[in-house]
Amino acid sequence: MIKHKPSNSLKTKHMKNLLKLTLVIMLLISCKDAPKSSDSSSSAESKNIESVIREVSGQNANKDEEYARLFEELIVKKPLTVEQLMEAFPKKLGNLSLDATPTMGVDYIDADTQVIIGNYGNGTVKMEIIDAVGNFAGQAVAHLKSYDLITYESDDNTKYIKKVRNGILTSGVYVSSVNESEIKFLYDNRFYVSLEGKGMDVDALWNAMGVDNLKRFKELNK
Repeated sequence: MIKHKPSNSLKTKHMKNLLKLTLVIMLLISCKDAPKSSDSSSSAESKNIESVIREVSGQNANKDEEYARLFEELIVKKPLTVEQLMEAFPKKLGNLSLDATPTMGVDYIDADTQVIIGNYGNGTVKMEIIDAVGNFAGQAVAHLKSYDLITYESDDNTKYIKKVRNGILTSGVYVSSVNESEIKFLYDNRFYVSLEGKGMDVDALWNAMGVDNLKRFKELNK
């Protein structure tokens, strides 16, 4: 019996459908976990539902094609070596020095060689970078699509911020009660960066990081 392999077009269509399904699941989780604050929460959920309707109905076709191309580019790229990740990881962020040798891998992602984490300034800033290629290409695309599709409503204590910084789409959150912040973004269309900062808001965290400190990653992105 001759076994026919699926065509590239069928593979691409299948990948697009998987990405759409992933976004729907992400949306349901975000709606469940988002803080409830009467009318503001309902408004955010309505915007999210409208976004997903546009997504699954094909109204975001242009962006779908753009993200599908990125996914196909990333999935075939070879990950950086552990040595390259260690060498590229910044030793200082402004006046904050690296506390210790960065660690590789995290419990919630099975990627011992594609995730690198380090702390700066006695734990003032924590930075995690995922080399989002190969099996982790979907993580890069999911971030960009969630930026477009998912909206959280801010309240008196928690402020959600979507902002383009240095041409990069960033998603941040600041919790005023503890004066801590977090920001996530995709650097050079490959490296998924997560930052956590103590004693600072999102703008201060971004400035403390200094995007130029990541330029070695860009040089290695071949």
